[in-house]
Amino acid sequence: MATDTHATLGINTFTDPAYATEFDRILHTADDRPDSVSLPALANPAADHADPALAARRADVEEKHRRVRALLAASGHDAALLGRADSIAWFTVGADLGQDLSDETAHAVLLVNPQCRVVITDNVQSARIFEEELAGLGFQLKERSWLNDPSRLVEELARGKRILSDLARPANPWKHDLDPLGLLRIPLTTLERRRLRELGRSLSLAVEATCRNFDPGETEADVAGHLAHRLMREGIAPLDIRVAADDRAARFRRAPSRSAPIRNHAVVTATGRRHGLCASLSRIVSFGTPSDQLKSEHALAAMAEATCIFFSRPGQSIRDAFRRTRRIYEKYAKPDEWQLDYQGHAVGYSPREFMLMPDSPFELQAHMALSWSPGVGAARSQSTVILDSRGYEDVTAAVQWPMLEVAVKGIAVHRPGILVRDPSHTLR
Repeated sequence: MATDTHATLGINTFTDPAYATEFDRILHTADDRPDSVSLPALANPAADHADPALAARRADVEEKHRRVRALLAASGHDAALLGRADSIAWFTVGADLGQDLSDETAHAVLLVNPQCRVVITDNVQSARIFEEELAGLGFQLKERSWLNDPSRLVEELARGKRILSDLARPANPWKHDLDPLGLLRIPLTTLERRRLRELGRSLSLAVEATCRNFDPGETEADVAGHLAHRLMREGIAPLDIRVAADDRAARFRRAPSRSAPIRNHAVVTATGRRHGLCASLSRIVSFGTPSDQLKSEHALAAMAEATCIFFSRPGQSIRDAFRRTRRIYEKYAKPDEWQLDYQGHAVGYSPREFMLMPDSPFELQAHMALSWSPGVGAARSQSTVILDSRGYEDVTAAVQWPMLEVAVKGIAVHRPGILVRDPSHTLR
């Protein structure tokens, strides 16, 4: 079957740096810190509210309030109640109010009506929330004792009112569309796009440095630990780190990191969150020349991802991008490969806002973020991109990495290749 996409393997021009005799793989790795101040700064509650960074964030909060106000007017509701950590991070433009990395609920709830925005929290959390997370952003406080049921205060404030809430949102990533509150989060603001760009670069640098700086024979869990350390040092919450060695990536799609030693190659996939926003990517590293099978599988995965990205344009449907990508699998005699793994998600304040499904009529929008993640055999090609009217921006673009060129409709789309390292070289 004819196709407009082809790929050729690029030449690996990356050379490992000369390592010192004593080498700390975490604290002294080349170029894995994008900026000495990339860690999110604490808010100063005494600062002038005209501070440019605070003013920009407050303007973004006002934009979120405007969106909610318009939704309330259109739907006939009196107020919106936000209790999910990702929803609150969205409305507050990055406040970290999650109870822990695995809990979707927050330490507080927000009640937003056309006139005001109220934070409902307990006496344990209120001081930190208003000093470190929400200073100068125009929120009111309704405090309760931690001994009291929070639902009672919410009920009192909401009595007799029609409330639109995210707390009743079903966890169903297979839905084609989000609920009305979820849809408000899809188009990213200018500030959010800048933050996602900074997150993506930090994530790329950390993953690439980790791939360059571990020894053959270390385990998947060892490498995941190195990466988690780097991410947390940059203020990035490591939501998901998966290191799959050798044949585990082919045998088990999306396998968690285990004690398996890495002998030949590894696929490193990471999802990180900073300022509430999420990004994901993958990289493949090989000790010695990768096998022809791995190179072939990676080339096809890269072709599939490049095609997904190229045809993900505002006004087009997810279904259309899938249709074109399935032709790539068919041409290379793997027509069912796409059914063996998730192919991607819309991303934002959740790493999985909703799943990208082959029959989805969802119309893509400008300024929304996607993470396509096709896998073929042991290989995976994944990145996070932001769509706009001019095309797309790869916010997790490779920084110091060999590249693979894919041509889609005659346009070159560059995807990360396979990093080849000397199998006899160790850091210790």
